[in-house]
Amino acid sequence: MVKFLRRYFLTGLVVLAPTVVTLYVVWWIFTRVDNLIGPFQKRYPLIDIPGIGFVVVLLLILFTGILASNLIGKRVIALGEGVMKRLPLIRRIYTAVKEVSAVLLSEDNTAFQRVVLIRYPHRDAYAMAFVTKDGSDYFNDLVGDELINVFIPTTPNPTSGFLLMMPKRDVVALDIPVEEAMKMVISGGAFTPPALARWTTQRS
Repeated sequence: MVKFLRRYFLTGLVVLAPTVVTLYVVWWIFTRVDNLIGPFQKRYPLIDIPGIGFVVVLLLILFTGILASNLIGKRVIALGEGVMKRLPLIRRIYTAVKEVSAVLLSEDNTAFQRVVLIRYPHRDAYAMAFVTKDGSDYFNDLVGDELINVFIPTTPNPTSGFLLMMPKRDVVALDIPVEEAMKMVISGGAFTPPALARWTTQRS
């Protein structure tokens, strides 16, 4: 009886966990964004409608995008950026956030180009990494080798990790889509990319 209950309890947990966690994350983001206009809602009770803050933020983002696409808007944004970059402490934060956003949110740019296998953290261990860019000529000339920039994400939170400049000759290319490789990282290796499953089946 205990074995029966444990089996179906774990099955139910596996089925429900992704949905519950996803809904919780969406709810957390929604409530945080919705509360951004909290001070205005307290002052003007007529706009105290659940979800209105979320809608206002979305419209503000959309309006900013439209503004940035025309000449006048570009000049206004450039003026604002000039002010931010002149402030001693704020300019460092602003520049860093802008550069990261440009890499991760740009439609024309892919942060991770392809998946590779490297020796890390020592010669007898391997880690899956993502190529972000070819190494610059400065570092290539400095070390006398052709380098490549790779990002090693942490598990289960892939938003943090390590940047390594590896010699190209030490990098092994993997025939795995970036999305599937990221799922494998998040799952701690429990998820098997379909490409690897097919290769295993063909070999056996």
